Amino acid sequence: MLASNGAETLAEIRRLTGGGAHFALETSASPAVFRLAVDGLRALGTCVLVGSARAGTEVAFEMPVLQGGRTVRGVVQGDSRPREFIPRLVDLLMAGQFPLDRLITRYDFADINRATADAVAGTTIKPVLRMPE
Repeated sequence: MLASNGAETLAEIRRLTGGGAHFALETSASPAVFRLAVDGLRALGTCVLVGSARAGTEVAFEMPVLQGGRTVRGVVQGDSRPREFIPRLVDLLMAGQFPLDRLITRYDFADINRATADAVAGTTIKPVLRMPE
């Protein structure tokens, strides 16, 4: 069962997407966030797990989620063709269609513990550490 902010987030996802997302990319490997990503799919939608979960981490969702034709899959080593994918990402970034700045939060290396805590809490999508010069 989702926490109240999870239910509110799910309602907002459905509102913004007109009933559910076609695709979801889950990078945190947090069971609650992964569950939310799957629940936020429309029928025939696909959720891809990119985050690296520790052994023993489990997530549960109701079986009718899959009966609606939804797909849940993991990704291995980026699961792409780098010669095609990286130039496409650069093109999207240069066209202003890939919001990289909204996906990352930069931390000084000295703040590594805060970066980790923010990632675990879900307050940042992708922490990036700045190394000292």
